[in-house]
Amino acid sequence: MEAYLSLQDDIIIEISTVKKDEKDERVVFKDYSEFQKKLESRMVAEEISLDDFFESNYNDDIENKTLNTYHIKHWVSNRSFGELIDMYEEGEIKIPDMQRSFVWDSLKSSRLIESIILGLPIPAMFLMETENNTYELIDGVQRLTSLTNFVNGRPWNYDEDSNKRVIPSKLSQKVVKEIANKTFEQLPKELQRRILRSTIPLIEFRQMEPDNYESKFLIFERINSGSITLTSMQIRHSLFYGEFMTCLYKNVRSSESIKKLFTSNKIKNDSDVEAILRIFCFYSYYYKNEIELDSGNIKSHLNNFCQKKRNQKFDNHLFERINQTLTFLSQIFGDKAVFRNAKRENEHNVCFKGGVNIAIMEALVSAVINSLPEILDFTKIDTRKLIKAYQEEFIKLEDGVPNENPFRYSTGKKEKIDERFKICEKIVQESLVD
Repeated sequence: MEAYLSLQDDIIIEISTVKKDEKDERVVFKDYSEFQKKLESRMVAEEISLDDFFESNYNDDIENKTLNTYHIKHWVSNRSFGELIDMYEEGEIKIPDMQRSFVWDSLKSSRLIESIILGLPIPAMFLMETENNTYELIDGVQRLTSLTNFVNGRPWNYDEDSNKRVIPSKLSQKVVKEIANKTFEQLPKELQRRILRSTIPLIEFRQMEPDNYESKFLIFERINSGSITLTSMQIRHSLFYGEFMTCLYKNVRSSESIKKLFTSNKIKNDSDVEAILRIFCFYSYYYKNEIELDSGNIKSHLNNFCQKKRNQKFDNHLFERINQTLTFLSQIFGDKAVFRNAKRENEHNVCFKGGVNIAIMEALVSAVINSLPEILDFTKIDTRKLIKAYQEEFIKLEDGVPNENPFRYSTGKKEKIDERFKICEKIVQESLVD
């Protein structure tokens, strides 16, 4: 395994699985212990969590060695831009909610129109057939929306929910002078027809079996070639949009307690939403027995949970309990220690290290909520005992067998999820006031 480090004044400011700059430093390692050892003497920016990086990028590879195959029917066709615009306007082609905010600027949009007029080939679009001859656009959102807005006399960044006056988009000054600064209506009729009648290759496909969203998630993840790389949570936001997902995002983004736990970059990547989703998912599994877990990984567990909950009513009561518990735990541990791994500095002192560990968060928050089933009366928890029990358990894990810590390694395996929930349950039970 390998990773690339971006440095600024000898401080690691970003860790990636791909080389983004010639100056990036390559690090090779065989497991998390070696990865951690190679970086322990380095200065790492506070917002970077080595645990999160390793779990997000490598644990899935370790956990999921089974070969899953999918029966997908696909075909290639050509359609005119005019037909695609009509299909989009009539709702036959749908764009995932998450991607609606990803719009091209004037120059990129203008270059697309210019390429069509010049007769240059345009990359194929990918459409997933959903039901009754309707499609979900997997790749090509910016191309279709830019073209539709231009032809229909709207701004490049048109928002149908906005009350702003609609001003037709104009082609940039940087395209060929014959069409520069012109709206669609100002173009010669011949060029208007050329735009509408020009064709683009389409790759259309339909998921035959299995009848779940795991393959659709994989297709979206691998095919989507937009200029903005989507995280797993952002892809879920696209594929599983519905009442549950809408309310999840709305509630998370309105919580100050959650916001304090994550850096601006983490929030930008929707890591805050994914963390709360994990609490919902694994609390439902471990304490409520509402879902079954397959032999997959964190990603597949969350995908299956989102598919199940897609059109179900959001549990506002559970969210409020989660939010209050996060506030409580942050207050007693402190912002720099809550949900961190504990390590013994010397015989008398214990320190908390690393960034927020989501595996700790999901299990500890769930255990606290379950221990106070009716009313969240936090006075029933002896906070000194809670911190002491927490330190003791995590120091034991730190001193234990390498690669067996359920909060760090193979975190998506069912037995590891069970193990860490039992540990946190023990911590909370030992702290309850008699």
